[in-house]
Amino acid sequence: MLTIVTILLNFITGSFLIVFGVNVLGRTLEHANSQLLNNAMHLFTKNRWTSFLIGIFLTGLVQSSTAVTILTIGFVDSGIIQLGSAVGIVYGANIGTTLTAQLMSFNISQYAWYILIASSILSFGPFKKLKTTGNALAGIGLLFSGLNILGKSVVFIKENILIAQWLQSHADNLWFCLFIGLIVTMLVQSSSATVGMTILLFNNGLLPFSAAVALTLGDNVGSCITAQIASIRSGTAGKRTAWAHTIYNIIGVILVILIFPQFCTFVHFFTHLVNGDSNRLVANTHTIFNLLSAVIFLPISKYYVKFLEYIVPEKKIPLQAQKGKNG
Repeated sequence: MLTIVTILLNFITGSFLIVFGVNVLGRTLEHANSQLLNNAMHLFTKNRWTSFLIGIFLTGLVQSSTAVTILTIGFVDSGIIQLGSAVGIVYGANIGTTLTAQLMSFNISQYAWYILIASSILSFGPFKKLKTTGNALAGIGLLFSGLNILGKSVVFIKENILIAQWLQSHADNLWFCLFIGLIVTMLVQSSSATVGMTILLFNNGLLPFSAAVALTLGDNVGSCITAQIASIRSGTAGKRTAWAHTIYNIIGVILVILIFPQFCTFVHFFTHLVNGDSNRLVANTHTIFNLLSAVIFLPISKYYVKFLEYIVPEKKIPLQAQKGKNG
């Protein structure tokens, strides 16, 4: 019983630190580049291709697909950019956010304290111009501290035969793993924490690769909850953008499930072709999934936009309200 409580506490604390670290990093970089964000969104979103590239660039820059997606909802809702451009940004943002998973796949969590010490020196030291760098490092340090704590949970799981057996007995259930990835990501509202835990479980031999892929697919769908929440108070255009993000990920997951063995084989092939490091398999799964989704959707974007306009129709103003407005 004590072991289970310890595992849960480590998971909650580790997940909180990862989410907080990603938020600190994202907000720091977003604040430092706020003018660049607004200018880029306004100037370079004339078509789906430039919008796609801007989505990758801005999300990679601020390390927060949430910030870019919410900003996109606001821009499209106010009429600054068109829905077609917003959809392109969503494609790119999904790719840009995978850089966090790639960062977590490097085994440097043991250096978290050194990163936090360096960030404290820069943030509170005499060099004011380096404060932004210090805050960004603090976010990275917190992220890796969270991973380090999650790693302690993995050690407890490996040592507890009953928990390890339960985990492995459910690992062959593709739909169960996908559902768990979806639900946990929705609860913590960050795919970074669940992807980080998936990386640790797989790299420690507690999950087969197929289960890790299923969890990662669920993470991608679960991450859409933030855009849906952000669109509650927005107009029709904003709601269409939020649904563009959600349906895009759902369709991508369905397509991958249809070719699941081939997809897993391709990720293995790509990883061993690039560097041969099996510890990067989960992060590469996250990146390849979003790259393939973009490759499929970019050529048919205009039809996807029409589909979104169909399922989220413009609200009709009642006749009496129109008369009152005209009167």
